[in-house]
Amino acid sequence: MFLFFLTIIEDQDDREYIAHLYKKYYPLLKKQAHSIIWDYGMIDDLIQDAFLKLIPKIPLVRTLNDYQRTSYIVYTMRHVCLDYIRKKSRRSKHTFLGATEDIAPVLTATGNEFAHIEIHEVLEQALFQLTERDRNLLCFKYYMEMTDKEIAHLSGIPADHVRQYVARARRRAIRFLSKGEG
Repeated sequence: MFLFFLTIIEDQDDREYIAHLYKKYYPLLKKQAHSIIWDYGMIDDLIQDAFLKLIPKIPLVRTLNDYQRTSYIVYTMRHVCLDYIRKKSRRSKHTFLGATEDIAPVLTATGNEFAHIEIHEVLEQALFQLTERDRNLLCFKYYMEMTDKEIAHLSGIPADHVRQYVARARRRAIRFLSKGEG
């Protein structure tokens, strides 16, 4: 695969650095993207979009330690995927493909897939209602499975208070989920 984003980097050292990051983080980013969008056809494009967003941030990325760099790159990928989902949902609200094409995914989805899609949409709506800090805390704790010390380091919260912050974020998410059901 040709890495289009490398062509816009002028400095050879920066180009090699970004190529190294791409090779190192590609499997992780692919897994992250697939868990969010479930569409292998778009994953490589979204990974390249994420690296396009990282190019202006090369000096910052160079200063981060391994853990911070990994978190920064994974979060960039996550935000690119969520932006893609938002754009896709906005486009789909305004387009009508015809009766058979609009209902085709529903007809071909199995019961488990349909339930999985529904759950994902409900969780996504609840997460978008949370503050960015709450979303980040829940993602760090449950999705990235970080320790309280790692979360404290990244979020600037004292390590002793991380559990309490995560518990409050979880309660707010549950509150949004229960409002959606009622």
